[in-house]
Amino acid sequence: MELLTGTDLWPVAIFTVIFILLVDLTHQRQRWTSRYPPGPVPWPVLGNLLQVDLGNMPYSLYKLQNRYGDVFSLQMAWKPMVVINGLKAMKEMLLTCGEDTADRPPVPIFEYLGVKPGSQGVVLAPYGPEWREQRRFSVSTLRNFGLGKKSLEDWVTKEANHLCDAFTAQADPFLIRMLKVLEQSLTEVSGLIPEVLNAFPILLRIPRLADKALQGQKSFIAILDNLLTENRTTWDPVQAPRNLTDAFLAEIEK
Repeated sequence: MELLTGTDLWPVAIFTVIFILLVDLTHQRQRWTSRYPPGPVPWPVLGNLLQVDLGNMPYSLYKLQNRYGDVFSLQMAWKPMVVINGLKAMKEMLLTCGEDTADRPPVPIFEYLGVKPGSQGVVLAPYGPEWREQRRFSVSTLRNFGLGKKSLEDWVTKEANHLCDAFTAQADPFLIRMLKVLEQSLTEVSGLIPEVLNAFPILLRIPRLADKALQGQKSFIAILDNLLTENRTTWDPVQAPRNLTDAFLAEIEK
């Protein structure tokens, strides 16, 4: 079998570039036909990824707001996004168009980390019967703990003061590690590589790439798993629930 020479590779390279541009054009048509709001002109394939600072996204969006107004669009690789700013636009989105904007898009990196249907909770679950049921249960349980009562404000204030005193009195190694891991995970999820992985989920199949890019996320999930395991092993179904996790475990046992 003969190897392809440089001259023979040119047709393959040209075909690959044309194919990628055609695929990109197909995704761009979705934005054109859907009448998206104005926004910066996206680059092929990458969209506006290179035009925003993923390390300081709020400031990037603030500058774009000054240029394009309270409602503008971005193209993060092949994923179109609409950014909403301002009280008037937010009220219209959440109140007037609440049903239309209630859903959540799938996030491939979270699915890779194990956040799949049935384990998405209230925060990441798509809008539907499962989300409504979990929200109803969570709100009802939190009200039993004092949510919505005037006295809860005093409790939260006192607890916050006690926590601040405890933080300054002694350096808890576990707490310090958890805060560092949380900061790392939040920095990771808003970085360039996770955005590329979400835009091109097939890259998650590359060995060790996602594990290296999402080390903070995996460490934070491991900490949460340990805390939940500890809560489960110390849970007494006879006693009143200590927290939301206890109430959730009791609901599962019914």
